[in-house]
Amino acid sequence: MPRRIVIIGAHAAGVDAASAARKTDRTAEITLITKQRQAGYSPCGIPFVLGRHIPSFDKLIVFPQSYFQMMKLNLMLETTATNIDTKAKTVEIQDKTGTQKTLEYDSLILTTGSYPFVPPIKGREKQGVYVLKTIEDGKKIDQAIENSKSAVVVGAGLIGLETAVAFVERGLKTTVVELLPQVLPAML
Repeated sequence: MPRRIVIIGAHAAGVDAASAARKTDRTAEITLITKQRQAGYSPCGIPFVLGRHIPSFDKLIVFPQSYFQMMKLNLMLETTATNIDTKAKTVEIQDKTGTQKTLEYDSLILTTGSYPFVPPIKGREKQGVYVLKTIEDGKKIDQAIENSKSAVVVGAGLIGLETAVAFVERGLKTTVVELLPQVLPAML
């Protein structure tokens, strides 16, 4: 019976893990799960698309669908892992239609990445307030700033500062707000 490898997360780390697993085991059943509509792209490049240093969001895709097919990787887009049972070695998943399924694994790899901290600020759910994590988020922001004159970026981490620079380069008066007393608080 082939080894079953489930990877939750399908961007840089997830695809690298899947590729390494495939190189060491050509018969393994390797499944990558992601909540997102696209996989195999570089989310760190989103601010550079917003700043027009990279011409389109499509250019962020490092691993196209053909790569997953060539490497015989089972890619499950718009699918959420809802429960992990490490004793039974199972992952419960749910796709965008609500269909639930249980996957069995021999090895489980978590490569979910980070998620932006959204402070509990009143009005954060209103129109015109965005969180930047995915290509879809980037596209919404890109469309929103097309006719904007100003922007506020909450968070002075690397992505926040790169996004602020992109906004300035696009001609927006931009203000950066940071909870902590310095920029790049997680890095310095």
